[in-house]
Amino acid sequence: MKCFVCKNKIGLLDDKGFTQDHKFICYQDVNKLFDADKARKHFVPADLKREINQMTSTAILEAINRENTGRLFCPYCGSSNVQPLGQHHKNFSAGKAIGGAVLTGGVGAVAGFLGKNTNQTDFVCMDCGKQFKK
Repeated sequence: MKCFVCKNKIGLLDDKGFTQDHKFICYQDVNKLFDADKARKHFVPADLKREINQMTSTAILEAINRENTGRLFCPYCGSSNVQPLGQHHKNFSAGKAIGGAVLTGGVGAVAGFLGKNTNQTDFVCMDCGKQFKK
């Protein structure tokens, strides 16, 4: 079998993604698509596989091409009609709560509710309605 993006051969033991329209994508192109370095030759994380499963091969090709041009797009349908929802915010942290409780008593447990801003922003696609982070 071959990767539909780069046309390289995918070995039987190599892990791969599977698109909504039943095409395979190799781990290198999975990393390009999500701008990450999580996928390896013999392991593509389940969360990335689920996202690829919801995408069509056309949307993936458009996404990879648009990433090279630097424009923002929906990773599911390929549309550039996206709107920001706001900065991604992490919620309750058990580690902070335990650390705060140990250091300052029960009042410090409130520290677990102090969220932390990340460098990701949440977006929504105005065409397909799906939300994603960039």
